[in-house]
Amino acid sequence: MSLDEFFDSLEADQHARQEQLKDYALRLLETSTMRDDDEGLEEEIIQTQPTPERWREIFQRLQLNQLRCIDFTGWTKTEFNQSYKKHGIDN
Repeated sequence: MSLDEFFDSLEADQHARQEQLKDYALRLLETSTMRDDDEGLEEEIIQTQPTPERWREIFQRLQLNQLRCIDFTGWTKTEFNQSYKKHGIDN
């Protein structure tokens, strides 16, 4: 392996790592109390290349603002039955 190939593979790995961080951050944002009012955080995650320090700040903020299981809305009995019927399941 030449040095050029080595550095090309490192750059590809770094790009893949950035994409993984972005995907994970967006998943955390989706289950966060900030999902409706993220103050531009979603755009920052998608459009920029945050530094390691900024990633740490983003993840700390998202982890502190995660919804609890009881905060998620549940299906009503009617919604549940409608979903069954929609997918062809008779109950």
